[in-house]
Amino acid sequence: MWSAWAAVLFTLFFVSTSWGQVAGPLNAITDVPGIKVGNYTASAGASGGSTGTTVIIAPNGTVGAVTQRGGAPGTRETDLLRPENMVQIINAVVLSGGSAYGLAAADGVMLCLEGQGIGFPVGGGHVVPIVPSAILFDPGRCAPFSFRPDASFGSNACQAAQGGPVQQGNVGAGAGAISGGVKGGLGTASTVLTSGSASGIIVGAIVAVNSSGRTFDTTGHLYAGFLELGNEFDGAAPAPAAAVIPNAPLLQNTTIAVVATNATLTKAQATKVAQMADDGLARAIKPSHGVPDGDTVFSMATGTDTRDATNLVNTIGSAAADTLSRAVVHAILAAKAIHVPGCNVSSYCELFPQNCP
Repeated sequence: MWSAWAAVLFTLFFVSTSWGQVAGPLNAITDVPGIKVGNYTASAGASGGSTGTTVIIAPNGTVGAVTQRGGAPGTRETDLLRPENMVQIINAVVLSGGSAYGLAAADGVMLCLEGQGIGFPVGGGHVVPIVPSAILFDPGRCAPFSFRPDASFGSNACQAAQGGPVQQGNVGAGAGAISGGVKGGLGTASTVLTSGSASGIIVGAIVAVNSSGRTFDTTGHLYAGFLELGNEFDGAAPAPAAAVIPNAPLLQNTTIAVVATNATLTKAQATKVAQMADDGLARAIKPSHGVPDGDTVFSMATGTDTRDATNLVNTIGSAAADTLSRAVVHAILAAKAIHVPGCNVSSYCELFPQNCP
């Protein structure tokens, strides 16, 4: 009797989390109109080491917010995003490798946007671009510790920003990432809500996965695999691991992300969406938000859908959590192994090829 009820409850849960949702045409954060993404990746040469920066450019009038639950954050301008503080609108978010040194990438993004006249007006025709940022730890991986992003990374990423498909895997902020002992990376996903009063709302996510926790169990089962929309993960049944999976070094972690929606939200509502979206990391990565992880999630509300979304915040936040979980899976599936003399980092798809496209 219990097993029958369990099956019914599982079915109800699965249907409730996927009903009325489809992946966007690009299955990327750029499905949210006006959002642009730029990546800049640099290689240390034959050592196999790389690092980089990802910038998410917001359209005019975008409301921003943030939640930060990891124990070792590296951030910039996040206090500004508290609902009680003055500035409501953000211009971009920077995700970068380089540990705290990588926060310098935001300088380049600010100069890039200033040159376009984009930013908070401060009089005399001058602007101060609002560019919150977060970093992950990747220095010293297959490369000298001094090899890390600076302002030029942000400038290059900003100049490369565009709509359309988003490159995933070993690029931008995900270039030097490691997740639970295997290669991490950059991933993205989107959801279009298709039913009820939320029909037409779009939610997108982009994430750099550099977690101490793992995204899969010992059989290769992806924790967030059950959230798949359509056949986006294109995987087969899990099987035993092909190799021993090392643990990720403590204090060299952090997963950083942005979720975006076309809905019109206040700063407080966007904060709630960011908080709800953060649960998407916990569904996809175990453990999450630990002492060595500086997990940080930003949210953007572009407002191109002008209807009152007051009664849709729960729906948008729930979709944002699922979308972020799916973006984590895409990051892991897209990540490529590194095997050069003195540096060996396996990828999920190298260990579990039967689960990969």
